[in-house]
Amino acid sequence: MDSTQLLWTQIGAGVCTLLFGGMLFNLLRLRNRLAAAASWTRVEGVVIASQVSAPPSHASDDLNDATPVVRYRYSMCNQEFEGDKTRIGGEPMTTRTLATRLAARYPVGAAVEVHVDPNDPSNAVLDPSQVGNLAAQAMLTLTFGVIAAVLIAHTVAGRVLYVGQGVPLFAFLLPVVAFAASIAAFLSFVRMRRLARASRSWPTVPGRITSSSVIEELIEDRRDDDKTSINRKKIHRYQLDLRYAYRVGKRDYVGINPNWGWTGVYGLRELADKAAAHFPLGGAVTIYYDPDHPANAVLEPGGRQGSFAPLVFGAISAAVGAVLLVFFLRAGFS
Repeated sequence: MDSTQLLWTQIGAGVCTLLFGGMLFNLLRLRNRLAAAASWTRVEGVVIASQVSAPPSHASDDLNDATPVVRYRYSMCNQEFEGDKTRIGGEPMTTRTLATRLAARYPVGAAVEVHVDPNDPSNAVLDPSQVGNLAAQAMLTLTFGVIAAVLIAHTVAGRVLYVGQGVPLFAFLLPVVAFAASIAAFLSFVRMRRLARASRSWPTVPGRITSSSVIEELIEDRRDDDKTSINRKKIHRYQLDLRYAYRVGKRDYVGINPNWGWTGVYGLRELADKAAAHFPLGGAVTIYYDPDHPANAVLEPGGRQGSFAPLVFGAISAAVGAVLLVFFLRAGFS
């Protein structure tokens, strides 16, 4: 490894270490905030704005360039406040379709329950139980930690580290990433099955389907040789836009999950239309809701559609990781 290569390895090690440290700090901070938010004061509030923030145009509907923006008003200690956080950690950038679905959960004028920090009444959140996929965040943090460790080892040695017959040590990062993705997917599957079992005994309330339509997405085919985004071929993809309204106590809620599986993505419009027809607009439905967090609700607690998707993805990732690991071990030590 010459001086230039060593310099770039040191820079890479430093960047990955900083990323790992930042992600680990954020993960621990998020965990502490979740624990604290569970005991925050609950007050009544009302949604005053619900929209999606996104650029006027984009090349592909799978780009993460949109954010749901929800504002609500509440009172605490004889003072009025406005908040814009629906979950601990705020709303991440996501696709326009997902951002629209998330914003739809909080229509303007809806009565909501606001969780307020008693030590700082201006700090509030609508649903502290919604934090995204912590398992995926943990696996991503671990992956950057492993990458940083390998680069640091190269930096300390001052050369590229090899195993056995000359396979570079950093090549083993590929199976590590594959195994990390597999573990995250399996944890997601276990979580969904637990929710499916628990939700069968949740209390129920009557509700009504307020939206049952099909969203068409145009996804840019990046395999297309044409380098200009405008001329690239577009792939049509369809999703079900399902929303149902229900009320628990004095609170209004809008649910978007038919079951606990991953969101269905269809390549044919006919299949998406068939899924939408299962939930006719305006139809009466029975909603199963979490008594501790009524915003968590589902129509079909025992439904299996999409529930095995993370298991399949995890199995494929594990198989890819195993194949890569065996290949590198044989190449390095045979």
